[in-house]
Amino acid sequence: MTVLEQIDPAQLTIDANVRADVQLDKAFLASIKEHGVIQPVVAHRTEDGTVHVLYGQRRTLAAVENKLTEMPVYIVDSLTEADRLAKQVVENDHRQALTEVDRADAFHQLSLLGVSATQIARKTGARKTVVDAALKVRSNDTATAALAGGMTLEMAAVIEEFSDDAAAVEQLEHTAAKDPQWFNHAAQRIRDDRKRAAEFASMSAELEAQNLTVVTENVLYYDYKGPMAPIGDLRTADGEPLTIADANAAYIVHKYNGEMNVVFLHTDWKAAGFIKPGAPRTGAMTEEEKAERRTVIENNRAWDAAQSVRVEFIKTLLQSKKTPKDALRFISDSMGGHSYSVADGLAKHHGFAAELLGGSDNYGELARITAKPSTRPETNMLAMVLSGFEKGLSRQSWRNPSPTAKHYLTRLETWGYTLSDVERIITDHGQEIEETAPGHRLAEVQAEEEGMIAEEATTE
Repeated sequence: MTVLEQIDPAQLTIDANVRADVQLDKAFLASIKEHGVIQPVVAHRTEDGTVHVLYGQRRTLAAVENKLTEMPVYIVDSLTEADRLAKQVVENDHRQALTEVDRADAFHQLSLLGVSATQIARKTGARKTVVDAALKVRSNDTATAALAGGMTLEMAAVIEEFSDDAAAVEQLEHTAAKDPQWFNHAAQRIRDDRKRAAEFASMSAELEAQNLTVVTENVLYYDYKGPMAPIGDLRTADGEPLTIADANAAYIVHKYNGEMNVVFLHTDWKAAGFIKPGAPRTGAMTEEEKAERRTVIENNRAWDAAQSVRVEFIKTLLQSKKTPKDALRFISDSMGGHSYSVADGLAKHHGFAAELLGGSDNYGELARITAKPSTRPETNMLAMVLSGFEKGLSRQSWRNPSPTAKHYLTRLETWGYTLSDVERIITDHGQEIEETAPGHRLAEVQAEEEGMIAEEATTE
């Protein structure tokens, strides 16, 4: 039952509110002073007669500040603590937007009362992903401090992910403060490096368990002249090829496709009586060539990180309520000038298009998605076209910028995607590439491909 009463605001008590900082700005106080409290606050009366405000903290405090003698109050039956907090979040968001810190604190309080993330989302109208991120942040002191320090909830959730790595947190905090547009790229680079290091450690342990020494010196350089050699380059004294059983060491290489490869070695093949057919490798690399190799390796890793961030951006773009307004123009331009990529998307990459639309890479998944009554044809078409462009990119794309890659990345940028430096090599030089001879496009990497792969592994 609800009863409207006129009560002296000074006689009201206010429950602990989810708003950490109640803001009574001058305009709000002046309005209450001139017009009084027009919209009644909501409160409940306890058994001892005390009236507690449930919703309307700012109006109540403003009335007290202006020394009003009475204000309208709806007296309602008591609500559960969880409902009070949830309703307060909704009301406060409508009246004056809660900060992300306030909202995370509110969700945290609700979770402590035993309310599940799904229930919190339902009660407050927040997205479940937002609730999950807030609870994850509030469960970690480092992430909570980052949120309080001004990071967005999404950024603070990433800080929680890397909270066990002080160096990673420091790097991400620096990026958030100086170059927030690169934050997702920096985070993905750290993830990739962690994954690579974990794979390397796991394979090293397996090799050491086989009594093989894992060497870090790069024996695959064409100018290497040390005592070690891959067993594939060696022969027995009788000229027979060596087997893995003849190896006493191994060198781990990360290949361009992200997979690891093991090169089995012998650490002193001459002392073992083996022979090495062919002339020794000669011709040391110049400092310029070495610098170019390092640049290629760094850009390759940056490309891998950017690819992950880019795909996540596309998924979010396609799942938004509205298709980009110029999506049909992009599709039309792509069909006219980049038909090969469009055809690839339509013919070869149905599974990936389904993934971009939130489905799985299973047979018939795209057909199931497009057949939904609620489907948006423009979005589905855009997903299929984008899948062709995305699958047409690789680590070679930044080394050989093309008009097609530039067309694709430039459009993503107009839709809100932040290009990384390695992607900007394509967008910044695409026109130059179109106008110059192929031989002048980008300095060719002068080392052999195997040498480049080996160089990448040495930076682990």
